Amino acid sequence: MTRPLPAPLALTAGRPLDRFLRSVKPLAAAERRVLVDQAVLLLDGFYVNLRLKRAIHAVDPLQRLRLLRVRLDTLTDAAFHAELIGVFSDLRDLHTQYHLPDPYRGRVAALGFLVERYYPSQRSAPRYVISKLHPQLASGSFRAGVELVSWNGVPIQRAIERNAERASGSNVDARVARGLESLALRPLATALPPDEHFVLIGYKARNGAIHEARVQWRVLSPTAQGASGAQDAVGTILSHHAIDAGAEASRFAKRNLFAPASARRGPLSDLLRAETISTPRRGDVGYLRIYSFNAASTRGFLDEASALLQQLPTTGLVIDIRANPGGNILAAEGLLQLLTANRIEPARFSLTPTRSTVALAMANPALRAWLTSLDKSVETGEVFSQAFPLSDPVALAGGRDPYPGPLVLITDAVCYSAADIFAAGFQDNDLGPIIGTDGHTGAGGANVWTHDLLRMWLPDDLEPLPGRATFRVALRRVTRTGARTGIPLEDLGVEPDSIYRLGLADITSHNEHLIAAAARHL
Repeated sequence: MTRPLPAPLALTAGRPLDRFLRSVKPLAAAERRVLVDQAVLLLDGFYVNLRLKRAIHAVDPLQRLRLLRVRLDTLTDAAFHAELIGVFSDLRDLHTQYHLPDPYRGRVAALGFLVERYYPSQRSAPRYVISKLHPQLASGSFRAGVELVSWNGVPIQRAIERNAERASGSNVDARVARGLESLALRPLATALPPDEHFVLIGYKARNGAIHEARVQWRVLSPTAQGASGAQDAVGTILSHHAIDAGAEASRFAKRNLFAPASARRGPLSDLLRAETISTPRRGDVGYLRIYSFNAASTRGFLDEASALLQQLPTTGLVIDIRANPGGNILAAEGLLQLLTANRIEPARFSLTPTRSTVALAMANPALRAWLTSLDKSVETGEVFSQAFPLSDPVALAGGRDPYPGPLVLITDAVCYSAADIFAAGFQDNDLGPIIGTDGHTGAGGANVWTHDLLRMWLPDDLEPLPGRATFRVALRRVTRTGARTGIPLEDLGVEPDSIYRLGLADITSHNEHLIAAAARHL
């Protein structure tokens, strides 16, 4: 006898995925050609990690794009977007992406809950639970805290592994972490919409019984709506930014679904939170949570961070940057200087020497420091230009008093971009130990520029893109300093000094055990 499907559960916000997909207007053939041709120009002329990615991942994105151009008329609209996304995702570089046009841009597909991993002990295999559940989905035994056993009939561990294979993380830790998060939350500008319109979830209730729940995908607009459609979570990309735009969009969606506005206080409470926490062995310590470095104003971010640090006890500070997608590099390196009286040595940045990067450096005064090196590298065949810092942390700190106590940093595999740079600077300048809930950070080692920003400086070389589509490219690669001088961040990330496996109480409560474990390293 066939078992009937459970009654569907769904958020009331947004639109059902199937209805959203019916609203998508296909691109014309000429618009597809523009996208492919501009992708070739971008990767061939500006992408700093092209040689590295060809070698480490055995990919040839330029040949794939040429083949795609030949096949344009044979593909459906969905198949075209899937192929173009695939070209970029196979680079395993979240800085270098194709962002789909309207109506995908600025929208997120969500189920209405989060799946997180925990370890019953520090040596055991992981288990997976619904850590947060929107109140509209709570039904019977389907509650926050239930353990997942299957996903659309596939054992949950295998379902996550399959999802991780499609994720763009630079290393295994990052791919698994992103595969886990994208089970229930997908930014549609950077990821393909789910194939299924609803998910059949097998879970173990608190009494041990196995049940199933059917949950519908909904398409949300977690940021403000403008005249031209849903807005990006990242907004205008500046020349000193380094961010995973998809993860920032997911962060906005999680905030809107699970953190009511009444709980968010302060001008930058979406980015920073500080509190005093009592720990068993260390007593009262400061706790600084940095959700993102996506600050439009470097000064405003550092003013807020400095004010928060002044309120915390000087007995020790636990800094937590888990799931931080990056953002403003100047804000990240300026904050490092607020944590020590010693002079911070910032990361170094270099470009790939091509005719396009030489033209860009000639047009943009902010890149003039690299121009002589680029000219010589084109002649000598060097792979990269000289490496120069992007910031002066002492100047950014502006005489603000540094935090005087000992420090410890918590990272995970979803720390990316400017958060990678922050963690590397923390380690390279010997500010304190790093405790990781994964074996590496996300390994995003570059300064990212958008196609729109490049067009501002080279309007004759790049064309406008259709439908508010865009590309992002890693323009300047990051190399580390101190004892690790010259080592790239891309694909390698930052390895913590010790690893802490999250327990069930950490993900269903407020990380008390994690914070206490980190405080023991102060």
